[in-house]
Amino acid sequence: MADVKSGDTVVPGDSLCVIEEMTPGYGTYENEGVVYASTAGTVSMDIKERTVSVLDQQGRKKIALPEEGDSLVGEVTLVYDQRAEVELVKRNDKDMLPGMVGEIHISNVTRRYLKSMHNALEQGDIIRGKALSNHEIPVELTLVGNEFGVILGKCVKCGNALALTTHNNMICLRCENRETREVADDYGENFGLETRPDLAPRRKSSSRRDDRRGSRRSRR
Repeated sequence: MADVKSGDTVVPGDSLCVIEEMTPGYGTYENEGVVYASTAGTVSMDIKERTVSVLDQQGRKKIALPEEGDSLVGEVTLVYDQRAEVELVKRNDKDMLPGMVGEIHISNVTRRYLKSMHNALEQGDIIRGKALSNHEIPVELTLVGNEFGVILGKCVKCGNALALTTHNNMICLRCENRETREVADDYGENFGLETRPDLAPRRKSSSRRDDRRGSRRSRR
């Protein structure tokens, strides 16, 4: 058994015991024969029933890990080419205890082709995702769906909040850096940000391109 006893404080992912010694109760889960804490709290071991649980400071039973379909909000902490890690802070609009981690694979960001996760997310962004897994750490998330995605983006150069110009196109109003994100349909609304279509990148008109092509032909 792990060196854990009743009354000890644990965080999500801490090993508590092996399944042969005690079975998982509230606030715990089992993976490959080992029982882990699924939430932060205090260990409670029932020797008679041979169960181990994690309770809150008042001795109440803790909820288990997020379930498939839960809406989760968190801050992106690490971004790689193919995946990103998120520190989760809200579950179905209710605050969560710190320490719960989510993971997003590039295949669960959008239905369109995405070359790199950095084209959709960056460290410091706030995202809303949907849980794909049940009682697992890290929680597997998807951003597919209009209500899911980045709800607040941070400029990679100066850390200022990014303003949305057109779909998935962003600009930093402080340093004028332009970036892209995979955004939720209510991007920025909860943070007082306004969409700025007037700052969208300008495209060269087709007539100007035609004029230049015509001048090149005439010189030939």
